[in-house]
Amino acid sequence: MDYLPHPARTLFIEATQYERSAQAKAAIEMNIAVTDPSLDRQRRVIARWVDASEQSGATDEQVADMEARAKIFEKIAESVLKSDECSIFDVSALIPKLPKNDVSAFNLRNLVLPGDETVYIHLGRQEALVVDQTQDLYFEGAYVTQVDDENGDDEGSTFQIALVFSDPEFGALAFDRAIGRTLKRNSDFVRFEIKHTDSVQQSFASMAQNGLVEESQILTAPLNVYRVAYDLVVRSMIYLGLEGRDLELGFFTGAPDKQVRRALKGDENAERYLLENGFPAVQFVGRNIGPIQDLSEPEWGSEPVGFRI
Repeated sequence: MDYLPHPARTLFIEATQYERSAQAKAAIEMNIAVTDPSLDRQRRVIARWVDASEQSGATDEQVADMEARAKIFEKIAESVLKSDECSIFDVSALIPKLPKNDVSAFNLRNLVLPGDETVYIHLGRQEALVVDQTQDLYFEGAYVTQVDDENGDDEGSTFQIALVFSDPEFGALAFDRAIGRTLKRNSDFVRFEIKHTDSVQQSFASMAQNGLVEESQILTAPLNVYRVAYDLVVRSMIYLGLEGRDLELGFFTGAPDKQVRRALKGDENAERYLLENGFPAVQFVGRNIGPIQDLSEPEWGSEPVGFRI
């Protein structure tokens, strides 16, 4: 199985938990089988040891929190994967072409994104977004939800952003490693909210790890890594709101060529097969353009395409 983007991985989390639970029970039974049946205490110790190993050092409460977050992401990802419009945007080719002009004072109230109400922006592996080199852990992408805010005559878009992490080994090892590790890499996130009344710079202060401000007192990575990830997501969002943006429909590397050809011709069975095997349709962004000179603050009425129309 090739590298799966975060939304696709969520499809397999529940199956992974089931398989790992079955393996843990089998390990307990195997170890108990070679112990003295009268030594109940020893048998309980074996069971606790296997459970602790499976949780990768996390407490029961922490595992419960990760499972709850994984369930939430499963629902969010399902809306992205099954939306009427393709709502996954791979901006890895766009990133080196993005301009460096200052966007910190921009207000995004008039920005309208393509796709559904929630989209997934796939950043790919960017060196500037690496959190831990030894674990190959980096900010992989972001779920972005657009909310229409109305307060009297004051109306505009608010954006809720959830930055998520990479898991390059998921396809190869998800069923063969402790479930605690899989849950952590696929349920941890960093939240931002860009309110329609605030600038891009002001909204960075909304950062909350796993949605909790108190968890943000101890950062997983240097603060600048969070700033760069936030900045790249915002710039990608602004580009996606442009009329004439460069989009190319396709599938990630590893998808069966025959099914891809059928899916691109509108074959729904091929699309379903690809999705069920971890290959959702993707809009590749910026592959066919050169460097962008600068980005402007989104203006009302400048983009006629979006889920609100």
